Amino acid sequence: MNICLLGLSGSGKTCYLYTMSHVLANGISINGHTISATSTDRRQQLRLNRGIEQMANGIWPDGSTDTITYSFDLKVDGCSMGEFTIYDYRGGALDGMSDNDMDDAEELFDTFEDSSCITFLIDGDTLLAALDPQYLETEHSNITFQSQLKARHKINYIESLIKECSQRLDNNVPILLVITKKDIFSDNELTAGQELLRNLLPTVFSIHNDMTAGITSVTLGRNLNNDHGKITNRQVTLYLNTKGNIHLPVLFALLQDLDDDINVPIDVEEIRSLTYKLFTPDRISFYRGGRKAVIL
Repeated sequence: MNICLLGLSGSGKTCYLYTMSHVLANGISINGHTISATSTDRRQQLRLNRGIEQMANGIWPDGSTDTITYSFDLKVDGCSMGEFTIYDYRGGALDGMSDNDMDDAEELFDTFEDSSCITFLIDGDTLLAALDPQYLETEHSNITFQSQLKARHKINYIESLIKECSQRLDNNVPILLVITKKDIFSDNELTAGQELLRNLLPTVFSIHNDMTAGITSVTLGRNLNNDHGKITNRQVTLYLNTKGNIHLPVLFALLQDLDDDINVPIDVEEIRSLTYKLFTPDRISFYRGGRKAVIL
């Protein structure tokens, strides 16, 4: 199983990866069973551990400057289900502002064809700024028209990337849109943000294609403000568990590529059933061919 983890610069992709690896390493309990994953490479595991330790100590990790491939061993109740790979592409590779970025983007498109799922992180600050003013709470009413314009341009650029990806591939790779920084939204703002994504990303949500897609939102904690590389708020809460939905993107990808022939002491259909129990409507929405789906 190969997962492409994508996001423009500043989307929180690196911090998400560190937190996700910690949550999976500690295991996710579902109805008496445990799904877990750890890196297959000792040095990579140390890198992931250092990253989450930095965050716990109030230091904001640097974003990815290179594309890194992480391999994990996925287990159910301690029995291996096989490996999955996450391609962590540096945010600048998608920004398209230099020749190197364009070269990296070309490499990225080549990787899509072998991917089981493409996970696209949508920066919560960007999505909030892109909303029309009538959807914003009073505390966010200072967002300017210029900020909204810039934010919508970023989302439009994401649409162009997804469209090019769709045109290059013969198969429709499932796409999961992950809204980061969920904690900065009110419920109404988050609902409006999801609706805006459905409008601004027609390639994903068009009724004229057969693309499988999902939208979810995650948070790494509360009050995680990045102030020149430091988390300065003393009331920081870091979610090192499933409370912030950190585990859902990997489980979404798992369902796209679950092999009926894997050798584990639990029926594959039971694994699917257990996983779907986590996908409550308030956590993730499924779409197929542009229409909301109850189950994939």
